[in-house]
Amino acid sequence: MIMPIKPNYQYSSKIAAFWREIQKRWRWLLGVLGIVMAWYALRGVAWTEVLGLLAGINTLAILSIVLINLLMLPLMTARWWLILRILGTPVSLLSVCAYRTAANAISYITPGPHFGGEPLSVYLLCHRQQISVSAAATSVAVDRLLELLASFAVLTLCLVNLAFAEINPFSGGQQLIIVIGVLGAFSCILFALFTGKRPFSRSASLIRRLYSTYFNLKCRCSGSFLDTIIQGESMAEALFKSHRKQFFLANLFSFGHWLAIFTEFWLMSFFLGVSLSFWQVTAVVVVARLAFFTPFPAGIGVLESALPWVTAALGLESALGLSLLMIIRLRDLLFSLAGLGLTMKYLTCHKKVSIIDDIQ
Repeated sequence: MIMPIKPNYQYSSKIAAFWREIQKRWRWLLGVLGIVMAWYALRGVAWTEVLGLLAGINTLAILSIVLINLLMLPLMTARWWLILRILGTPVSLLSVCAYRTAANAISYITPGPHFGGEPLSVYLLCHRQQISVSAAATSVAVDRLLELLASFAVLTLCLVNLAFAEINPFSGGQQLIIVIGVLGAFSCILFALFTGKRPFSRSASLIRRLYSTYFNLKCRCSGSFLDTIIQGESMAEALFKSHRKQFFLANLFSFGHWLAIFTEFWLMSFFLGVSLSFWQVTAVVVVARLAFFTPFPAGIGVLESALPWVTAALGLESALGLSLLMIIRLRDLLFSLAGLGLTMKYLTCHKKVSIIDDIQ
């Protein structure tokens, strides 16, 4: 039996308002800059070769790509579903999948494709599942932390392995070492967070003490923000120490999702007529996923430059990278349209409950 963790705090709305203000000011500039980068990357492309590769994809290949993406959705959502159960606020997996699809659509079109849909996720849990704001915000925050922990750990391991592989597109060394160092540092910080080291609250306290000491001024920031950080860290620590099996299972879902990502990229390349080796598919996946960590909406401009570059650096034609790009963009467009459709439904039909939300 899972003993639920009962959150007893409320997340401050100032953080969400601050993030919305940043997006409001910078999203259009980042979007225009991304479009310019995409145009620069795609100019002079040999579209004949790209269309030739895409023409080789048959109906079976398309259905296979769609199927693996449909299987990836519950796999990437199961972590959030499990966290909600740990908090004592169970929601059906089908409902959580629908909420994740809607939130991902918002995240995809806002700066930083990995973030942006969190307020919608909290809203949907509160208004459609009658879950408290504190429990909803806690589930979303911990889910994101676990996702980042898995992502940084996997990307770091992949880059370290590529550094010693015979086929290494990141020749030149210094940039690769910097990226590995940054990802490794973030992985250690997130791991320390779950093991009770409390890196964020300690850092915030140190900054406040230094500010008060060297500037001889009191920090205007009240203790409420620091208290929120401490309580969030306590929640992460409780998840790790009191629910070890669930914590392990949640991370297992994360790594299962990553395995599905590798499989998807290999299948897409295979259907395009190129059978990638393990090291080649690792390099392609790493570059593609790092592109989505940039602040540009949908990683636009960065992904368009990165995929053709990495396939050419691996000794393959850049047309393969462009073909993968076209498939990824089409896939993301379809899922984003589905997510935006769900978002509009949820925001405009407040009292109407769908079949999805009836299943508990």
